[in-house]
Amino acid sequence: MPLRVLLAEDEALVAMALADWLEAEGHLIVLAADGMEALSAFREDDNFDVLVTDLRMPRLGGEALIRALWAERPWLPVLVVTGSAPPGGAKALRHEIGRGGSLALLHKPIDFSALADALRCLTTSAPV
Repeated sequence: MPLRVLLAEDEALVAMALADWLEAEGHLIVLAADGMEALSAFREDDNFDVLVTDLRMPRLGGEALIRALWAERPWLPVLVVTGSAPPGGAKALRHEIGRGGSLALLHKPIDFSALADALRCLTTSAPV
């Protein structure tokens, strides 16, 4: 089933690779170059099935973006794809950000098979 994906990634090549792959899988993508653009896109139209975001971005990082989106829509699933994961991984990130929807963390470089599995798990399960 196609997903409506909000993709927040500041590295142009990574953003293009993720967007191309997601579109090839049949998903609809709204691409934002940083957290501020993603937050604006969400506030214009919050009809997203999942957020895919980096952590380290200019103007508004991934953690702050997730907090802001979960304040408005706490059940939104989030997939973090980052080259700078916090020590302790997803569990530590979840503790830092607080309550909200399902959250998964993948490391760069991107493993598209793991990305497909994570999206499937995030969008077919209840929030944790």
